[in-house]
Amino acid sequence: MPKALIIGPDFYNFNEAVCAAFTASGYDTAVLKYGTPVDPYNTAARIRYKLATDKEAFRARNRGARQTYYAAAFDAVKPDVVFILNGEILATDTLEHFRRCGAKTALWCFDSVKHIPAVREHISHVDLFYCYDRGDIEFYAARGQQAFFLPQAADTSIYHPLEGVSKDIDILFVGDLYHSPRRQRYIAEVIKAFPERKIVVAGIYKPWYKNPLKALLRERRDIFTNRNLPPEAVNALYNRARVVLNIHNEQQSDGANPKVFEICAAGAYQICDTNPYLCTLFANGQLGLYSDAAGMISLIREALEGDMSARAAAASALVRERHTFEARMQTVINDLSKL
Repeated sequence: MPKALIIGPDFYNFNEAVCAAFTASGYDTAVLKYGTPVDPYNTAARIRYKLATDKEAFRARNRGARQTYYAAAFDAVKPDVVFILNGEILATDTLEHFRRCGAKTALWCFDSVKHIPAVREHISHVDLFYCYDRGDIEFYAARGQQAFFLPQAADTSIYHPLEGVSKDIDILFVGDLYHSPRRQRYIAEVIKAFPERKIVVAGIYKPWYKNPLKALLRERRDIFTNRNLPPEAVNALYNRARVVLNIHNEQQSDGANPKVFEICAAGAYQICDTNPYLCTLFANGQLGLYSDAAGMISLIREALEGDMSARAAAASALVRERHTFEARMQTVINDLSKL
């Protein structure tokens, strides 16, 4: 039985979903998670990092100190394949160690390479380099390097329709508002346009660790949860919502964030900001796609006044058939088999 080692940040369910996909394809799998921005990111590390005057130097020292650990973990498993998610903790020498020992290596950058500079040069030290945004493919093409487009996906073991759930939320948004002024502006427009509707915004808005007083005195507690939720709780919210709003962050240009697929897999009707990839993927109107705030408000109003269940069901069927982690990893396995 071939062995696969999955290395990725401790972020939601992505490592587990990739691991399950490799296991389903006949691999003996192991997972190695790392913390961000430093590893391990325990209480002591959080305090030291917060107090560091030069955080970049602190991250660099931590990254250098951890390479022996990752090489030893690889040596213990002796995998045939190493699949890396982002991999900003790994040094290029460690990546080359994997290859020198005979492993085929693939890296899936599920954040933009413009957002995580530590990953940009990894493309020269792995066998296959995948990006979730076509803008990154163009970035590497301009440098004479080849990256491959691999969109994100849904873990259908978590995101799926639930029976007997009441649609008691009119408009739902799940995501990090604190780091995205664009999301903040759009959500403000929604709250202004639909004052009588039940609106839920789940995600960090005014974090305690930045300003405890602002977090304590935050407005509209009836709308903003100001906390992140585990994936299973998010799926339950998707099932309760008549409209689920998706707003990509500023780094996305031509692709899809994971929520595109997760919302669809849950069976909810989604209204999302548009780009060329999404226009092609949902060419039959399965999603409401908008270009600006006015278009978003119009689509929300249309959805609240009508029945979008058929569109939601069509989007769910499309995602569950073609855009799961199993489908994505089968692409990777097929690509690796050609090397």
